[in-house]
Amino acid sequence: MTDTEIREFLAALPASPGVYLMKGQNGRIVYVGKAGNLRNRVRQYFAPGTSDTRHFVRNLASRLSGIEIVLTSTDKEASLLEYNLIQQHMPRYNIRLTDDRRFLHLRLDPREPWPRLELVRRPAKDGALYFGPYPAASGARETLRLVNRHFLLRTCRDTVFRNRTRPCLQHQIHRCPGPCTLPVDRQQYMAQVSFVRLFLEGRREDLMAGLKRRMTELSEQQAYEQAALVRDQLQAVEEALAPQAVTEISDADQDIIALCREGDQVVICVMDIVQGRLVGRRDFFFVEQEFPDGELLSSFLVQQYSGTSRFPDEILLDRPLEDAAALAELISDRAGRRVRIASPGRGRRARQVDMALRNAQEALRTRLREREGVERRLEAIRSALALPSLPVRIECVDIAHLAGTDTVGAISAFVNAAAAPRLARRYRLRTATRGDDFSAMREVLERRFIRAAGGEAGWEPPDLLVVDGGRGQLRIALAVLEELGIDGQPVVALAKEREGKGDKMQDRVFLPGRRNPIPLRETSALILLAAARDEAHRLANTYQADSRRRRTLTSALDAIPGVGPATRRSLLRQLGSVRRIREATVEELATIKGVSDRLARVIRNHFTDRPDEP
Repeated sequence: MTDTEIREFLAALPASPGVYLMKGQNGRIVYVGKAGNLRNRVRQYFAPGTSDTRHFVRNLASRLSGIEIVLTSTDKEASLLEYNLIQQHMPRYNIRLTDDRRFLHLRLDPREPWPRLELVRRPAKDGALYFGPYPAASGARETLRLVNRHFLLRTCRDTVFRNRTRPCLQHQIHRCPGPCTLPVDRQQYMAQVSFVRLFLEGRREDLMAGLKRRMTELSEQQAYEQAALVRDQLQAVEEALAPQAVTEISDADQDIIALCREGDQVVICVMDIVQGRLVGRRDFFFVEQEFPDGELLSSFLVQQYSGTSRFPDEILLDRPLEDAAALAELISDRAGRRVRIASPGRGRRARQVDMALRNAQEALRTRLREREGVERRLEAIRSALALPSLPVRIECVDIAHLAGTDTVGAISAFVNAAAAPRLARRYRLRTATRGDDFSAMREVLERRFIRAAGGEAGWEPPDLLVVDGGRGQLRIALAVLEELGIDGQPVVALAKEREGKGDKMQDRVFLPGRRNPIPLRETSALILLAAARDEAHRLANTYQADSRRRRTLTSALDAIPGVGPATRRSLLRQLGSVRRIREATVEELATIKGVSDRLARVIRNHFTDRPDEP
């Protein structure tokens, strides 16, 4: 935007609540913000005497092609609109929380006949209870493991549950009552569901009281075996929740939130306090965050309390927010009761906020130290391989097949020395000749780098390309890059060779134009290349096995007259496997969508004539 355009735009801004959308030079929205007074907020970015010295703000005018505004009636409406626009446009400089695939939630739907606890990536507005988000996937899975181990809920998926004919191993080891096939008391089952909810909400006292009451009732009924199971649950709850510190004697639930920044890196620490007891801490890390801390924290609050079923009585912040009243009203509406937002300056609550801030500062220091260690590793790789820049993004290509059949390719991706599953690619090969690894490697590389050469978003070339194999695979990669006109793409090959007669196999890195490969020592930073290769192996082998299984299933059902793709999908969705379809009766088959009585008899007769089908 030119200076004249900016002055005219600022002069016309209304002093009313609303949302502003900043567009980059390519016309895409790069930031969405809200304000109770659009004129005052947007003018702050372009004020000549602004105290904000960050690089992005100083050069904001030259980075933008335009700004749009949307007026709202209230600050609360502005917060809602900002949230919806962030989810719609995914701007580069906004905090994105609830739709970020890194964060897991636990889902529990008490309305189901036999509820189960499951992991999900994105909460839906389906009336179920969602717990989280969990920034660390390991934390979510550990919580799920504890629940599955100590609370008697089913773990199988709905499709498996509907089609079981006998209880599974979980029932045999006394971790599931077996409602799939056995006459289970639903009232007792739902009592377990309520205990799970209390456990996930961190309500230790209520949970302990409920379990003790249940154990007493079972003892009085002389159901000693069931009482012993409840006793074990009590012990598990005490072990899981006992280490958590008491902050005060109170019935109030609080979320204490603090933000810490270092350059464009931000960490937000959330400390969960339930009934005066610290039940958990969550750290959320964000990068490339150039906008004011208050705006980021405000946006975080809207998203944090959009996809959750747990709402505290009070939210304590480490800084006051201009739109705190509107946010409190918005969150209260979602909670169905009053939720307060405060930023205390002294007293006990101020000490709680200070505790959260210290935790945020320590988490950021730890993250920065880890980043420095990663940069040292990447610098060591750059030096050893004489690369033009740090290999921040490394991709490795691998081919998998079974005796020349079902050939597939896979590309693993590592960013900052960590696996990046969202950037990984899998390929079902179209032109490669049977058993020809070289032609398969060529096809995968062509399909990968044609898109990179075309400048497609998300397909940018990596800082280092690794091909699994020796000099032959390296020559193929170099030939493909040359044919596509891609110059300067660093590429190496990684293969196992013997160091000497009788010696064990060792990984070696082959470089273009270099005769002798570099041995890969376990103490070297180059071991990261082996990790990328192993991940590519895993992706390729898993995909190849899946392709072979799908082909087997498809060929077994395609031979049945009248069974097309839609019917095949219905059969597999409802019954789960060809073996289960083969064992089904005509009456069971006829209940499946798309299967008539006549077709059910055809399917039954087909497998009766061919009992050995897979």
